[in-house]
Amino acid sequence: MTTQLTVLVAGATGMLGSKIVSALLDKGNLDVRAMVRSVNDGNAENRQKIDAMKAKGAAIVEGDVMQPETLLPACAGIDVVVSAIGNNDVTVPGQKNLIDAAKQQGVKRFIPSDYSVDYRKLDYGDNDNLDMRKEVFDYLQQSGLEYTLVLNGAFMEFITYMPLFDLEHQIFQYWGDGETPLDLTTTDDTAKYVAEAVSDPGLGNTALEVAGDTLTPKQLKATYEEATGIKLTEKSLGSIAEMKAWIANKKASASSLEEYVYHQYMYAMVSGKGKLDRIGSDRYPQIKPKTVKQFLSKRDSV
Repeated sequence: MTTQLTVLVAGATGMLGSKIVSALLDKGNLDVRAMVRSVNDGNAENRQKIDAMKAKGAAIVEGDVMQPETLLPACAGIDVVVSAIGNNDVTVPGQKNLIDAAKQQGVKRFIPSDYSVDYRKLDYGDNDNLDMRKEVFDYLQQSGLEYTLVLNGAFMEFITYMPLFDLEHQIFQYWGDGETPLDLTTTDDTAKYVAEAVSDPGLGNTALEVAGDTLTPKQLKATYEEATGIKLTEKSLGSIAEMKAWIANKKASASSLEEYVYHQYMYAMVSGKGKLDRIGSDRYPQIKPKTVKQFLSKRDSV
């Protein structure tokens, strides 16, 4: 007889966090606790998500990653902490506080908020957002807590927001030769893989690398055209070295991170530097992840 695990999800009202809570509950053999800053959240969308999680069977607990004193009771009796905190000012200090509380309360495993390309292969400076993941991972390793990283490439939901697509002018533009494989996964499928990773004893101190689909930029263009019926003009923007130089120049003059960080993420993908090398999606054959064609076809029909 196996002991039921108790799982705490931080960032539970976020886009991915709420899906992780739902996927954990779907497994039916986990005690799921969704951590929110306030059970009486004044935000209507958050309130709706909290009510939905509660109705499905999650226990709602209060905790603020920037208030360490609230994290100790939230982590009490927890076996696995899953972080789904987005990229913002609390990403690093908040997760460090959560790691500290988890360690103090004897949590068995910690899953940080990664859900990305393999940032471990990147250098500091390659991507400002992924630098935060690198810093948290360094801290997590030093903590001595057992961990599992979940790496899924890029979310399919953001495909048409990638710098590859200029849909206003119906242009598909790319750096490099357009033949580097890109890993893509939906948020729904990523959440399902996280739910499996939580209770998988074989994933201690390692990464679960998954991908719903892997396509080169040129294959992505062809798949988009097939799924939507929209023809795009292909445009080469230059070499990977030229892309890196463009990003450096843009960063030097940018007034906000948003002006270049998406290009930084694209660089990690089209350069191959952040490519997932050990994709293990078939570790859980019960999960049938969506392909890019399936995702775009469904999206176009809605």
